[in-house]
Amino acid sequence: MLRLADTVAITMHIRPDGDSIGTALALREALIRMGKTVYVFSEDIDIVFQNNFATMNGFSKICHASSIQLGASSIFFTHNTPYTEVELPGFDLLVVVDAGEVNRLGDSAKLIEASKRVIVFDHHLNPSMQCDLLVNNPNRASCGEMLYEFFAAHNIEITKSMGEAIYTAVSSDTGCFLFPNTTWYTHHVASELMKLDIDVASINYKNFRAYDPQSLQGFMRVLNEIQFLYGGKVTVTYLSHALIQKYQFDHEERHRFQKYATDAKGVKVSIFVQEKEKGEFNISLRSVGNINVAEIAAKFGGGGHRNASGMSAKGNYKAIIADLLAAVEEVI
Repeated sequence: MLRLADTVAITMHIRPDGDSIGTALALREALIRMGKTVYVFSEDIDIVFQNNFATMNGFSKICHASSIQLGASSIFFTHNTPYTEVELPGFDLLVVVDAGEVNRLGDSAKLIEASKRVIVFDHHLNPSMQCDLLVNNPNRASCGEMLYEFFAAHNIEITKSMGEAIYTAVSSDTGCFLFPNTTWYTHHVASELMKLDIDVASINYKNFRAYDPQSLQGFMRVLNEIQFLYGGKVTVTYLSHALIQKYQFDHEERHRFQKYATDAKGVKVSIFVQEKEKGEFNISLRSVGNINVAEIAAKFGGGGHRNASGMSAKGNYKAIIADLLAAVEEVI
């Protein structure tokens, strides 16, 4: 299907991370090298447009999913660089990376209707999205690993810039190779990519070490307010919308709080809550060992991996946390 398609759309899950962005951009470059017309779409453009991802080839070409409009026989959307309004009769193919459920696509779900065929390229458990071809391997730590495997199997050359995007994908979903989903194959992929002379030190620094010194005061405030519950086995970290605005925490800085909360000795499950706006929350769950937070997230309409999952919620914060803690208490 990839070889037969002339126009291809690529999209990813809402609140995209390094794995989804890196996989999408590496695939974009490969398809362009095959002579395809390719557009990449993202729902949360404010998250995507960050300095730590800005150097990846094709990054500035990502289109706003919110700009997608469907006509009677056309699709309209905004292309960023250069800024233009695009009208097409539709796409020959849509490739969804790192997402297996339609409700994880946001406005990008409109692309399904505008595409003749759909491929889902995902490493999560039990993807449910209807498609023409499902490529799924939950044993791979990232979609980046799956894409590397696909390229190798089909003798598709990986350029240096594609290698940097795939390395970003692989390292992001494994927490720079510290998460329990890291396998020998993860290290194999990383070592093969390093043979392309990619700038590993720079990627790791930007994605896992660098922070804005102006945010230190906010860091200290949030860390001091982490709750340790159930004898230190569970942590709850809450980041209000007001606090996010006050200290201008970017996406990666926010999730760094959860790393501290999860890595504290004795912690089995960490709950990280970000308030989008009043009464609306994004919630990340992390676990250590065999506790399956994907099952917990699924009870609330979310999903993900055994040790890293997420969900969205609306309502009263205290009530939401009480329900979550009740579910966590059953498994710790």
